[in-house]
Amino acid sequence: MTTLRFAPYEIMAAELGAENPMPDLKNVSYIHATYRASDNLSEEDKKHMGKGMVQTILPYLNEDGYNRDLKKRAFRAAILENEKMRAVFLPEVGGRLWSLYHKEKKKELLFVNSVFQPGNLGIRNAWFSGGVEWNVGIKGHNPLTCDPLFAAESKNASGESILTMYEYERLRGLVYAIHAYLPEGSDKLYIKTTVENKSDTEKYMYWWSNIATEEKGMRVLAPADEMFLCQYGDNAYFIDKCPAPFYEGEDLSYPERGKRANDFFYIVPDEAKKWVAVVNKEGEGLLQVSTPELRGRKVFLWGQGRGGRNWNRFLQRDERTYIEIQAGLLRTQMEHIPMPPKTMWTWTEMYTIGKIAPEKAGADWKEASEAMAEYVDSIYDLDTIQIPTDSEKEIKMYGSGWGAFESRFGAVSDICVFPKDSMNEKQAEWNSLLDNGYLPENDGKTPPISYVTDAPVLELLEKSKKTDKGNHWYTLYHIGIIRYKQGDIDAALTAWLTSAEKKKTPWNLRNIAMVYKNDYNNPEKAVEYMTAALEEAETECRGLITDAGALYTACGADEKWLSLYASLSPAMRSLGRLQLYTAVAHLHLDEKEKAAEYINEEFLLSDIKEGELSVSAIWQGIYDGKKELPEHLDFRMHE
Repeated sequence: MTTLRFAPYEIMAAELGAENPMPDLKNVSYIHATYRASDNLSEEDKKHMGKGMVQTILPYLNEDGYNRDLKKRAFRAAILENEKMRAVFLPEVGGRLWSLYHKEKKKELLFVNSVFQPGNLGIRNAWFSGGVEWNVGIKGHNPLTCDPLFAAESKNASGESILTMYEYERLRGLVYAIHAYLPEGSDKLYIKTTVENKSDTEKYMYWWSNIATEEKGMRVLAPADEMFLCQYGDNAYFIDKCPAPFYEGEDLSYPERGKRANDFFYIVPDEAKKWVAVVNKEGEGLLQVSTPELRGRKVFLWGQGRGGRNWNRFLQRDERTYIEIQAGLLRTQMEHIPMPPKTMWTWTEMYTIGKIAPEKAGADWKEASEAMAEYVDSIYDLDTIQIPTDSEKEIKMYGSGWGAFESRFGAVSDICVFPKDSMNEKQAEWNSLLDNGYLPENDGKTPPISYVTDAPVLELLEKSKKTDKGNHWYTLYHIGIIRYKQGDIDAALTAWLTSAEKKKTPWNLRNIAMVYKNDYNNPEKAVEYMTAALEEAETECRGLITDAGALYTACGADEKWLSLYASLSPAMRSLGRLQLYTAVAHLHLDEKEKAAEYINEEFLLSDIKEGELSVSAIWQGIYDGKKELPEHLDFRMHE
């Protein structure tokens, strides 16, 4: 019998911390780094590459307040279980499929991280490794990967439980849902995904199921003769095409042979069944199969270089190694595909154990993959499995209140419910705008806690600024936010300058400073307005101070930064990111000994981002090659 229960699931976890209240003004462009394609790619190969990228994560805020202090935490897990399998989901952190345990084989099919440790690898900064992540909407991991989803239980015609986890995704304005089903007596977990675009406009879409598995002793198989190689560079990617699974003379179906961090996207023929597997030398391991909608398959390796191995340790706090096999809508992760208005897309995945003969597991790539393809044919039932998505759902856990708020403009889903009582203080002032025609004026002492970038909200704000109750700095501040999101930088700056004329606050002055730095390349103005923002701040705001460190050290105001840093509280001065800016400032002033007081063997940068080379570059600047970079500070993913 299959059961669905909600129960505590205790692991060691770092605190996620508070969101950074500073709105993203082109701060995460590295997520959409530039790419260069080789001449081996056809025009058809490149058709969707580079499309649908963004310059800001607004209306989301960055999640960069985490630490590396592990404490016991009891997540509330959703557990689907029958006689043969147990699937553990964590709705509180993006609905992650955390564990998939095969009872008869006494075998865990996924890589289960022993800790919850966020790192700077996602579009909103925070991301964590392990299990299966559901990536929707945009490159850079799911914006909700560390956020709670709604979790609900429904029944199929036979009375078996279905777990549905869902949310309103704000960057694209879509509702997505993961419907998990484990039939009675089966060792196959089915995931049916729905994505709804209820709007009147076309949206760019993206999906990759990101599956962590053990690396040691494993081999990756897929039905492909060619693959795209995505090679990491300094804030850039190089895309090439080569025979699968060979690169630089190595058979990389054996992940432990990978020399460095790389993505390999298998080019699965249109007529072939869509699957990817990872097996041990006995021929057993995880098999993922999907309906044809998920045409892409990928493997990601950290590689055997020092930087990749260090990243591996940094994310799970032990010496175990993992890889990721993935399944996506398109063939690479450089691509987004247009989704028509008034449309629902759906596809189904199967997660189960894959089994081929041991001698086949060690055969050449084509023979091994053909053996797994035969196994897939023998168990394939995705064209007949029934997983209803519109059944009545009993909500067990709440996600955010944004789906309920957006429902005030019109229905956002035909199958998912967003109760009014899911809204909280983040939606309160926006509800006031809709109900009363104006935003309550913020006193300017504390930063806004949420942003809305919808066009109908802009219309209401523009209208309200002509009224007595709405004609204040806060209205103009949010008009600037939406104009910036729309790409009208001049209008955004005008709105923030006018906002500051009405009332100087750290928040409008900071935005002006960031625009002058990031969009207008005017360092003098950037420093002027950032200094003014700091003068208006009555309390320490981590996000504001972090922006000041980045801006001052980039705009030639190193002494200003050092003076500010010296005035900070001990807790603020202990932050690795601020210590890094301090070392940079000292280096700019040719004070290497002072820089070495911060960047040394004891240094820790909790939020170092994927691909960031700052620590190794500063180390070289301080020590001139006379002292080797410690392995635990080496995060270089490429040569």
